[in-house]
Amino acid sequence: MITDAQVHLWNPNTPDDPWEPGAAAHLPEPMPAERMMKLMDEAGIDRAIVSPANVAPKRSPVCGQAAAAKYPKRFRVMAWFVPTVPEQYQLLPRWLDQPGVCSLRLSMNEPEHQKMFADGVFDQVWKACLDQDMPVAIWTRAGPALMEPVLQKYPNLAYIIDHFGWVAPDDKREAKIKAMESLARFKNVTVKVSSLPLISSGNPPEYDDLHPIIKRVHAAFGADRLMWGSDQTQIMGKNRGSYAQNADIVRKYAAAYLPAGDVQKMMHDTATRVFKWPV
Repeated sequence: MITDAQVHLWNPNTPDDPWEPGAAAHLPEPMPAERMMKLMDEAGIDRAIVSPANVAPKRSPVCGQAAAAKYPKRFRVMAWFVPTVPEQYQLLPRWLDQPGVCSLRLSMNEPEHQKMFADGVFDQVWKACLDQDMPVAIWTRAGPALMEPVLQKYPNLAYIIDHFGWVAPDDKREAKIKAMESLARFKNVTVKVSSLPLISSGNPPEYDDLHPIIKRVHAAFGADRLMWGSDQTQIMGKNRGSYAQNADIVRKYAAAYLPAGDVQKMMHDTATRVFKWPV
């Protein structure tokens, strides 16, 4: 069985269900649950965690929640915490009471979010995650090093390093890898081995430059704390290979050097445990 730790869904832009003003989708056509399930079936993917697409007003999880309600065996939702929306702070203590929601995701790519982080505004997020035993994924292109002080203060925080630490092929790649390796000493840290085609300088199907990094991160964390995610539909929109080729980075090519049991953990078991989504 395979659990994809990240996909995106969205509905057509209509007067009754409008997009965020000025938003642009990853693909020209909508990606409702039924279309995504067809793609998943073709690629051999059984179920997926939905990260609400940025076309949704205030990154609303409603589309993902509707998919999870209709197809509970196929979808759960990692809802965005949008720190500029006051209502989010009222919802925070009961985040997991939202139907279909299994975790929280926070972007640290915006300058205003970075300032709020530095000012300690997100301490209430970390405390809410601890209170609810809820994992939090931090999406930042700068790499995961910024979370080290948070983990020192809250060592039991279930933190997910998003998108494989965004180890893009540039002069910062090695520093980001080392930051991931350093954070492995915090036992509640998990790495989402996701969006791999976008951070590879290689070509499908193997994306060969990623495998030395996968080996290093696997050695640091162990397969129990690694979980694969496709980041569909970003990958499709940027023409970086098929859904099946994305999954094959781990299930076929990493399987050449990792034990079969470890591949199973990365493709399903770890996500099942972290998101508390039993089969």
